[in-house]
Amino acid sequence: MTPINSKLEIISAIKDSGLRAQNWFLAIPAKDFFHREGEAWSASDNVDHMIKAIKPVAKALGLPKLALQTMFAKPENPSRTYNEICSVYRAEIAKGAQASGTFLPDQTPPANPEEKKEELLSQLGNVMERLIAAVEKWDDKDLEEAQLPHPILGKLTLREMLYFTIYHNLRHASLEGD
Repeated sequence: MTPINSKLEIISAIKDSGLRAQNWFLAIPAKDFFHREGEAWSASDNVDHMIKAIKPVAKALGLPKLALQTMFAKPENPSRTYNEICSVYRAEIAKGAQASGTFLPDQTPPANPEEKKEELLSQLGNVMERLIAAVEKWDDKDLEEAQLPHPILGKLTLREMLYFTIYHNLRHASLEGD
């Protein structure tokens, strides 16, 4: 992957990762989209989880910097790189970290799989658009001056949270090595 540093590069990578993930999931037939193998999540579970992970980031980025600093303090360290965030996350997953609580997917089988698949992919597209619109309102330097809590990685600068989101999109669509 080409280096991701500036806000414009982050926005481009978010768009790319979201589009690639949506296209990957779109190619899965509805009859397979909801199928689980044992404890492994189905494609629909992954999409639902992605929506639940992106929504609070988009919402938080809609708040003023001062509000985020008041809620979560100012970052004490500069942002790590995209590759460092990916590496730290992979290490935590290897140690057994996993999604929990509100980030777990709704695993209720749908009455109409085709309709539910379309609805989930539409929701994913919408939340990605909200995230991009929120990021566009931030100055590049301000991505270093506020942070958000991550349930596995602890507090991340906004830049790091966006790096995580890019990687998370690709990981859940089995595209992380591309």
